[in-house]
Amino acid sequence: MKYCLLLLFLFATTAPLRAAALVEGRIYLKNGSVVECTGDDRLQLPQKSGKLKIFRDAFRKTKTKDVLPAGDIDSVICWHAKTPEHVRKLVWASDPGWMWVYVETPHIRACIYSKKGYCVDTNGGMLVRQRSGWFSSSRVAYFLQKHDESEFQNIGSTYRRSKDVFRERIARYIDDDPELAERIRRSNAYRDKTILMLRDYDPTKY
Repeated sequence: MKYCLLLLFLFATTAPLRAAALVEGRIYLKNGSVVECTGDDRLQLPQKSGKLKIFRDAFRKTKTKDVLPAGDIDSVICWHAKTPEHVRKLVWASDPGWMWVYVETPHIRACIYSKKGYCVDTNGGMLVRQRSGWFSSSRVAYFLQKHDESEFQNIGSTYRRSKDVFRERIARYIDDDPELAERIRRSNAYRDKTILMLRDYDPTKY
């Protein structure tokens, strides 16, 4: 049976039933246009490499559905209707698919990929849809992308404490910022804390 887990620092808290897969948001298309989903309209948070579904008059008998191919979408900004001040961002890539943008700066972004998709809690927190049991590297993983690159780099699963191999993957990827790379090599934080260190990534200093 599927349920949602609130993605906190340890990625291990059971999500409440109030979590929503139908949310408000804006869809930014690669052709420059924007699709609004607010008021009575909702979008369904996608999973894997699936198409994005939009429901007009989502809670009425007049409900209709529109479908957008993932490849036409640049990004999705979404929020729970009860907490519109807390926005989340999703992006799509052919490999691995739909990802939640966890950290983003002008130089790099770190995303979380979940095979089973995502939910948004009423408090605005992003949740990862998952089967019962501990996460595994094949289901929920971190992906990095520098601003001048088109591909994403898989650096490992989201759970457990950072190990040398995990930190080394990150350090090698950001070796154009040697100071931060060395800080990451020496750190002993959990993986989410290690990823947050990428906020300091700035190769233009060198």
